Amino acid sequence: MIWSEQILCAPSVRFNNQFRQNKMNVQVENLDTHEARLTVDIEPSVIEQTRREVAKNLSKAVRVPGFRPGMAPMSVVINAIGGEAVFAEEVNEALAKKVYPLALDEAKVNPYSAGIVEKITTDPPQMVARVPLEPTIDLKDYKSIRVPYPEVSVTSDEIEHEFEHIREDNAIIQLAERPAQMGDAVEATIVGEVNGETVLRQNSRERIVMDAERMNIPGLVEALVGMSAGEHKHVHITLPADFDREELRNLEMHTEIDMTRVNSRQLPEIGDELAQTVGAYQTLAELRADIEKRLLAYKEQENREKYANNALDTFAGLANISYPAAFIEDRLNDAMDEYKGDIRRMGLPFEDWLNISKKTEADYREEFKPNTEMRARRVLVMRQLAVDENLKVSDDEVNAEFERERDLARQNRGDLKKDKETLANIRNNVLSNKVIDRMVAIAKGEG
Repeated sequence: MIWSEQILCAPSVRFNNQFRQNKMNVQVENLDTHEARLTVDIEPSVIEQTRREVAKNLSKAVRVPGFRPGMAPMSVVINAIGGEAVFAEEVNEALAKKVYPLALDEAKVNPYSAGIVEKITTDPPQMVARVPLEPTIDLKDYKSIRVPYPEVSVTSDEIEHEFEHIREDNAIIQLAERPAQMGDAVEATIVGEVNGETVLRQNSRERIVMDAERMNIPGLVEALVGMSAGEHKHVHITLPADFDREELRNLEMHTEIDMTRVNSRQLPEIGDELAQTVGAYQTLAELRADIEKRLLAYKEQENREKYANNALDTFAGLANISYPAAFIEDRLNDAMDEYKGDIRRMGLPFEDWLNISKKTEADYREEFKPNTEMRARRVLVMRQLAVDENLKVSDDEVNAEFERERDLARQNRGDLKKDKETLANIRNNVLSNKVIDRMVAIAKGEG
């Protein structure tokens, strides 16, 4: 669900260094990319001191013939490591580590992550750095938001649809010594290939109901009609324009079919006898009432979740949100790591998956970006509402939820370890639910 994201805290970078007591001239330019460009004046004495420190460290690390470690003159050390240009890179790196943290404190900016030192010059002696800033969220007049809450009901058609499912589940299946026909439940091995790649594999142990509306490949059920047990058939079937894999749409699939068994299928009549078969019901009316009750509960739960999503999107639509590109890149990295994990759990190396899907990792990142940005906006809005509404989670609430989740785990023959990571996730989930409940209350006009 959308509110399972981490909303407790935003990642940030804090720095400590031994030069904090010094002052320096720092000019701050706020960029349209939600970054700050820092132009820092560096004292010439600091540059000179850094050069000496770098030369001394290098002289200890670099063996110079004729000199003991740490005793070679600076000019000799510079030549030994490749000349002034290489030495200047070492000095600039040391200067950046020394000056950048102090410049951040002096500039009083709130960095999202480590910035980039764009350049260091000696004439004038300056450092220019670009710093991604923490996301900022202004929820504006969020307490005035109102979202109509739709009512739900169960129709007679929906109840009848459930009856059909019950009939399907209780169908009488019998061996038929005849060719297959529409309505049967057959067992067959089906293998479909496109350009030598297997794109469809149906195991003979899985029954196929001979109903064209149930198949997502038009023509496949029709190919089974008239086949008897033990018969083999080779057919060409054109994959539909809405096939799951876009690159295979409208292509011809070479299909091998081996019919194993043909079964007739008879659906029971809807009546008291069916009700007594499927549960502790005496009459069809009792079964109908229970179906309506369960459908209504399901639709109400679905309605609550949909309403919460709509309320959250309304809050996000009103809010003024700004963040650096690095924020979305981090979210995309998380999304890619999760996706790669899903592929690995399928037993397939991610590189092989890229070859099969004929896509690059960059392609997937681009595909994931719109949804990632939407989720990021939602999380930022939830995080800010928790602050603005002073929503907190107590240790007692965390412990109570942990005990509840552990009881559920034990019911499923599992367990839940009470470690720091588990408790942090529980705290975040409890806070997320509080935030969503508050949003819903405001949107309904109850808060």
